[in-house]
Amino acid sequence: MLNNKEKKTDLEAENAPEKNENIDFKKAYKEKLSKKDDEIAKLSSDVENWKNNYYKAYADMANLRKTIEKDQKESYKYRIEGFAQNLLGVLDAFDMAFKGEASNEELKNYLTGFQYVHNQLLSILNDEGIKEIVPKIGDKFDVSKMHAIETVEDDGEENLIKEVSLKGYSLHDHLIRPAMVVVTKHHSTEANNDKKDVTDVDVK
Repeated sequence: MLNNKEKKTDLEAENAPEKNENIDFKKAYKEKLSKKDDEIAKLSSDVENWKNNYYKAYADMANLRKTIEKDQKESYKYRIEGFAQNLLGVLDAFDMAFKGEASNEELKNYLTGFQYVHNQLLSILNDEGIKEIVPKIGDKFDVSKMHAIETVEDDGEENLIKEVSLKGYSLHDHLIRPAMVVVTKHHSTEANNDKKDVTDVDVK
């Protein structure tokens, strides 16, 4: 008859394969879980990467859309610049016609009609953003919107507008054509010396 010790040993021997199977199963399960964790981590990394790429692409598209919209607005804003340049000769012709005085009533009526057409044309151009640049005699010369076609000596201050030859025109913040002006300058040194010498002679 087997004693208790022998019975215990036999029982452990019978259960040994089952324990080994449990250990192998747990090990395999842990390895499988570990692989799943790696896969989840990789997928999370991929998701984050695609998310960043999406936001970057979205931002690039938004910036591109803003640039295109800005270019379209700029293009629309300045669309008539070329057309306005072609009209400069017509506007100059009007201005030259208005400089003369009507010698008779018929010519005066013609000029009145031309003035009406000219004002209408300027009004239409003004609605499109085109402005006249008309310096006044005695104004300071402004190189940003004027062009000096000639300088004349003057005893007064330098760089003042002495005469306006042609009006200038701008389209919004674009200069279509600067105003053509005559500008004052001081008398040359030689001229002053000659004047002084003549004065001395006269005094004697």
